[in-house]
Amino acid sequence: MRLFRRGDPTKEQVRRELWELGWWYQDFEVPPGVWTGLGSPLAYRPHGRWELMDPHLPDDLDGASVLDLGGNCGFFSIQMLLRGAGRAVIVDPFVEFEQQAHYAARRFGVKLEFVAEDVHTYCLTHDERFDYVIFLGLLYHLRYPNLVLDRLADMTARRMFVQSHVIGPPVEFEHEREDYPQRTEDDLLLDPAFPKLTFLERIYNKDPTNWWFPNYAGLSALVRAAGLEIVARPHPEFIVADPGERLGSAQYERLLFPRYRRPGYRTFPGRLTYEPEVWERLLASRNDRPAAG
Repeated sequence: MRLFRRGDPTKEQVRRELWELGWWYQDFEVPPGVWTGLGSPLAYRPHGRWELMDPHLPDDLDGASVLDLGGNCGFFSIQMLLRGAGRAVIVDPFVEFEQQAHYAARRFGVKLEFVAEDVHTYCLTHDERFDYVIFLGLLYHLRYPNLVLDRLADMTARRMFVQSHVIGPPVEFEHEREDYPQRTEDDLLLDPAFPKLTFLERIYNKDPTNWWFPNYAGLSALVRAAGLEIVARPHPEFIVADPGERLGSAQYERLLFPRYRRPGYRTFPGRLTYEPEVWERLLASRNDRPAAG
């Protein structure tokens, strides 16, 4: 049980502060017992993913460093800090979540760092290693997921947590070969269980940032191909992996990264804000309105 100092804000005061910070995607309870989602059905509760991570972490992180990709308003970083991490860095391009993350961290009495930047460019311009890397719900939103995963493998010192939406049945491919002869075994490539990464040229689920979906075997293949060793798969969409042989990185004085977009939508990469009409719809979805102060 966490004890609060005299003068700490009331639930209603915290509810008003949460409301003023806008719509919260991650819905979790902050002291003194208020849920950040404020009743929005469009928010999600991240506790299920944390329960998958929890058994694969030491009870005391003993000052470890954490990189939280697409960390949103900070639930996972805060949990790691409360568990003894010495530093947690969130990388998320949406600037709306920066104030939220810092506010939530303050409610728990911890401090985190927030970098409002595209994950692609962050991984390509930073060579720092982190003890723990959290890579949840982001892979399929990346135009170049293999590139990011390769860099993250090099940036992970102890353990990485990977979560992605997957398509198809949760079965591994049973006919793996060291080499697939052309034509004579092309039928194996058509097996539904063969590792695949499906490209989405068009919009999926009304979200223009969905680009790729792996199947079950494809997700594990991507992780292994990045040089990581899978130590557990507690859920079809969730992998716990440790770094293998470190190959390092090649550095160039000048490296260009392509801009990309779907026709009619915003251009990436870069710092992002929600489109005004989308943000207004999200704000309107909240139904736990605080009393007038």
